Amino acid sequence: MNLTVGSYVAAIDMGSNSFHLLIAQVQSNGWCAVYTEERKVQLAAGADQGSLQRDAQDRALLCLQDYKEILARYRIAELHVVATASLRGVRNTLPFLSAVEDLLGVLPTIISGEQEAELVYLGVSTKLLGKADTSSQQHCLVTDIGGGSTELAWGFAHRMVKGVSVDVGCLHYLRYFPDGELRQEHFNAARDAAKVIFKQALHRFPAAFWESSPRVVGCSGTLLAVEQVLLAQPKNPSSTGIYLQQLQALADSLFSFNAVDDVRYPGLTEDRRSIFASGVAIVMALFETLNISSMQLSQRGLREGIIENRLAERGLTFQQGGQQQ
Repeated sequence: MNLTVGSYVAAIDMGSNSFHLLIAQVQSNGWCAVYTEERKVQLAAGADQGSLQRDAQDRALLCLQDYKEILARYRIAELHVVATASLRGVRNTLPFLSAVEDLLGVLPTIISGEQEAELVYLGVSTKLLGKADTSSQQHCLVTDIGGGSTELAWGFAHRMVKGVSVDVGCLHYLRYFPDGELRQEHFNAARDAAKVIFKQALHRFPAAFWESSPRVVGCSGTLLAVEQVLLAQPKNPSSTGIYLQQLQALADSLFSFNAVDDVRYPGLTEDRRSIFASGVAIVMALFETLNISSMQLSQRGLREGIIENRLAERGLTFQQGGQQQ
């Protein structure tokens, strides 16, 4: 199907912790977002044994029903629905996927970890470097810490050279906090476990990665949540991004709470409280593994990558007067 200027394209990212909806309108020079929403679903909650839980499926379908009502406000030319670590390797996905298809009219695609890394890289780098910067030789490492996995994608300009996905996620890493207790030894165990996996993953990168001193850019709810909490701290400067010294102070302050569900900070949304400690442990592991002192953040991610990939993949036909009012 050819898209024209004014067409609406939508993407739904069914992540392990959150579902994201992005509705974009095609323009003559690309596209613009007209609607975005993130909803806590925790599809992967309780799925450590390889099976989706019934209550998680129910939460997912309720969310998608709401998204369907939002989509109905627009003349959607194409809807793309993807699942990531939330469904990779899960045994009982077929009935759930069929239910989603019955609801939305689209069968979700379960993308591989490498595909996810590539789409995340595309979604972030296209905006970060700009359309005119395709000849840039600046190397970039994009990282996305999700509920069930972390993606590490390295490349230059808009081309990913190497991308990996590892089973490190803030929802899955709640297992390092038995009975929800928030103690320093639990935090350290989560951080150290993530470091081992990150180091193994980075050993798969080519030698050029280690020689490139890449620009490190983070995206996703976990990293953005950490940034918002740091920005809300009265002693911290109002510069965006994550800085190691501030991150360490935040990690130390976590131990004033007795349980992961007790965590409360200015700037931290209610739906992020229970997974914030595990998320901070993973972020700390990433900083220490990469030996970096700061990380730039991007609001974009997988869903923007889906749209970028769609528009670059098949090309567009632009009709005179095609812009919808």
